[in-house]
Amino acid sequence: MGISVEEAVKEIRAREDIYVLYSQVTRLPYVTCGEETYNDQAWFFADEESLKEFGKKKLDDKILLMGMKYEKKNFPRLYALLYSIGVNSLIWNKDGDQVEVDLEKVAREPDLSQIPPEKRPLLNPTLQLSGIYFMQELRRPVEKEERKNLHEQEEELIADLKKADFLVALNPGGDDPKKVSVPYLKNKDGKIMQPVFSDVLEFEKFARGKKLRAAKITFAKLPEILMEQAEAVVVNPMGFNLPLNREQLKRIIG
Repeated sequence: MGISVEEAVKEIRAREDIYVLYSQVTRLPYVTCGEETYNDQAWFFADEESLKEFGKKKLDDKILLMGMKYEKKNFPRLYALLYSIGVNSLIWNKDGDQVEVDLEKVAREPDLSQIPPEKRPLLNPTLQLSGIYFMQELRRPVEKEERKNLHEQEEELIADLKKADFLVALNPGGDDPKKVSVPYLKNKDGKIMQPVFSDVLEFEKFARGKKLRAAKITFAKLPEILMEQAEAVVVNPMGFNLPLNREQLKRIIG
């Protein structure tokens, strides 16, 4: 007899630490779609060795993974992250046993309904999820024909991009509120990329330690705020890291 859902929930809540499987290509929790449940699943492990063993098996499919250890004090941050990327269940692995648990049984989704709409933090779980699935497959180091469902995943991502709002980073210019600059990044070829963010958590990852403000903008407006010297915008540079040049933006907007 394997572990029951109820036992798994009790144990996860009581633990001092948990190992979470991350994707090397998105720098976010590795997400799978349940073959029978169609749930969007994150992977939890009781110990580091089991996680490493699982990761080695996935290398056969050229899926590049890594582990992240979360201590109890950071569990709320972990669960907020999982909800923000559209995950709705987790696979608990312990002592060779495996069980799927609905995320809401372990941690409630943050209730933002009491916050006025204009003051709610921006979250885009649907876009995060489609971006994660697309990038996990696109960046798998295999021949083009070996990639699975890439066209469907791309169509889903494009539909979600078009519907989404984004945060743009602004750097205030000291005493003069009218003076703002736009932070940028350089890719490995030295080309300038302008970062934009699908949600407040992605913005905060980038803004940590910097005095940045954020402005909200629709996808259709992105070409208007793209700096002249920038080669492209890059969506969630600290996450799934999707570059879109002017031509791609124009094509998606239509």
